[in-house]
Order: sequence, then structure tokens, then C-alpha cells
Amino acid sequence: MAFLRDVSDRFWNYVSPRKTQQRREKPFKVPALPAHVRIPRQKQIATPESRDMSPESRINIWHTRTPSPQSDVDMDATLLPPSPPTSPQPSHDDLEGDTLLPDSPISQSYDKTGSSADEVDANEDTTVVDDGTYMNQYKKVNVDQERKRRDKQGRELRDAGWSEDAVFLFQKLGMRGFEPILPIDWIDDFETLPEDLFTVKLDKAFVKPALGTDYHAQLALSNLFDLGSVVRDAWHTRAPKRTPAYHIKRAVQKYTRWAMKDGGVDHIWPELPLFEIVTWGLNVHSSDGEKRMIDKLGNLHTRWHEALQTQPAEGRLVSAMPDVPTLHGITASHTVMAFVSYAPPTEENEQAQLRLIAMFDFGKEGYDVWNSLAIAIFVIHCRNRMMQLKECLSEPDLSTEEDPDL
Repeated sequence: MAFLRDVSDRFWNYVSPRKTQQRREKPFKVPALPAHVRIPRQKQIATPESRDMSPESRINIWHTRTPSPQSDVDMDATLLPPSPPTSPQPSHDDLEGDTLLPDSPISQSYDKTGSSADEVDANEDTTVVDDGTYMNQYKKVNVDQERKRRDKQGRELRDAGWSEDAVFLFQKLGMRGFEPILPIDWIDDFETLPEDLFTVKLDKAFVKPALGTDYHAQLALSNLFDLGSVVRDAWHTRAPKRTPAYHIKRAVQKYTRWAMKDGGVDHIWPELPLFEIVTWGLNVHSSDGEKRMIDKLGNLHTRWHEALQTQPAEGRLVSAMPDVPTLHGITASHTVMAFVSYAPPTEENEQAQLRLIAMFDFGKEGYDVWNSLAIAIFVIHCRNRMMQLKECLSEPDLSTEEDPDL
């Protein structure tokens, strides 16, 4: 019994939680705190990891400085908010070492024969103002005086050999912002546009559907207004394939598809368009792009001449066959887009020429609406002209042979 009791005591002493711990022979030592190097207050940088966000600590580290011309030199960049990316250089004469069309019929340095005495740019008189001061700025503009000035330019261009179609397009592009071009029913869908661009007279509205609905016309124009921001994004990101010129060409083609379908001439346009689009990159010399445009418009001029010689369909009376219409071109390089007209070879000038109608830079912020309206005016003019020429063209043969088994 004594043996069992002794075993039981030893077991309970081993497992009992109330047993006393043996004292550590090695005394516990508190580790020494690391030594911190104190940074002078004037050179201390507040970083997100080290700064305390309590009100007391924030007040203690405030440093008030009197603004001076030298105050921004010693400012720590880590304390400043990130700066927005710089805007592209909106220069028409130098696009990173290249020009649009140097020493060509549409360049400023070209000595033109049979064209206007001065190069013209439809964006030269476009003024960008704040929304709050637009009405005051608009009141200072004499619309009648501007119209007379444009009429005078038109007479000079006609005397220089420009076609009536090219003169009309030049004047219409130059008068955007000075006259209404949109229906009044669209004002609620384009609230950010100036009210003077809308008119209650439908015949005065130039940008409008011909045979389609207002919904599709508004949707096509709304997508066109986004072109400027898309072009600048492509420039800032240095997109290798979807370059600014790529987006300009794509937007023009998309708006043209709607316009030709709206006018009921979408079946003729693929074979006989009224304008061609040529784009080139910064590594391509502009003279090569000009040559491509002249070649494409020359071939298109030949196709139009052959098509107008063909008799129209039976039952359609045409008093006289018209001449080949004025053909246009859209060139795009970098963020710059230009409208040109084609002057075919004549007895006086054996070489075909390109004449500059207008030039626009989508790299300039603040001109997105006016540049997009220029594209809309250009395409709508070509649609209206195409609807007039439709009566002079033979309809494509869409008849099918009857099946004798039916």
C-alpha cells in the first residue's frame, strides 16, 4: 500500500498545474533598444510609412513658407502630387521633325501656280473660350462681317482656279461656330454645345439626317465628339499600331458609313467614293504620303469619268451628263488631319495638284468639338453631293434569273 501511495503522489506532482516552477539559473535580460539617428527637421521627409496622422503630430511637422521665386526649387518632389502628362506639341509646321506636306501644293512653302495667294486654314479663326464667357465673346463677333470676309476669300479662290465645290466646302468649314448647323430638336442631347449652333429652321441645319432617323444621326455625331480624347490617349501611350492617325481614319470611316447609308447611296460609295483617306507615320516622309494621295485620287478620277459615260438605267431621264465631280482627300499624320481637293492635270498644268482646304490638330485640347464638327460637315457635304450624282449613275444589276423549275 505504501508503494502504491508513493507512486500516486509522484504522478500527481508531475501532472498537477499547481506545481511550482524551478527558478531559472540564467537571469532574463531586457534587449537594448536600437539607436535611431535623428534627422534634422528641415531635411526630414514625411513618408506614408513614418508619418502619424493624429492632429497633434500633423501640426508639429507643419512648415509654413513664404512664396518666393526660389521656393519651388528646393521643394521635395515626393511631397508634390503627380503632374499630368504634357500635351503634344500642336505645331503644324514641325511634328517631331516632320511636316505635313513640305514643298508640295498644300504646304506653306510651296510656290503655287493657279491657287490662292495665301495658304488657308479653317481653324485659324476658331476661338476657344470658357463656357461662362462664351456669350460675351460671341457678342463681340460680327457675323455679317465674317461672312463678307469669307465671301471675299471665296472670290479670290475662284479666281485662283478652285472649283465651286471646294470653295463651298472651304467657306462652310470656316463659318462653323458663326452659324447654326444642328436641328433645335437635338439641343437636349448635346447640352454642352452652344445654343447658337442650333436652329428651329430645319432647312438651315446642315448636319442632319437625309432619309434616316434623328437617333442614328445623333449617335454617329456623339461618337465623333470622342475622337479628340482618343487621339491624345494614343499619343500619350505611344501605341505602336493604333496610332493617332489610325483612330482619325477609323472615326471618319465609321461616320461615313452612317452618312452614306442614311442617304441611300451606300451601295455606290464603295466603288465610287468622293474622297480617299491616306495616313502615314512619323517615319514616312510626307512627300511619299502626298504621292499616294495623288495616285489614289487620279485612279478615282478615271473611274468616275468612265462611270459617267455609261448611260443611266431605262426610265431615268438626264438632261446632260455632268463633269467629273470634285474629288477630295483626307490626310492624317500624327495628330494632324487635313482636307485637300484634287486638281486633275490640265493643258496649263500637266501635273495633278492637291490644294489645302483646311487643317486641324487633334493634339490641341479645347478644339475637339470644332474638329469633330469639321469632319461632320465634310462627310455630310459629300453625302449630299453623292445623292445628287446618284441620278446620273447606272444602277447596279441586282436582277436574278427565274428558276424554270418553279
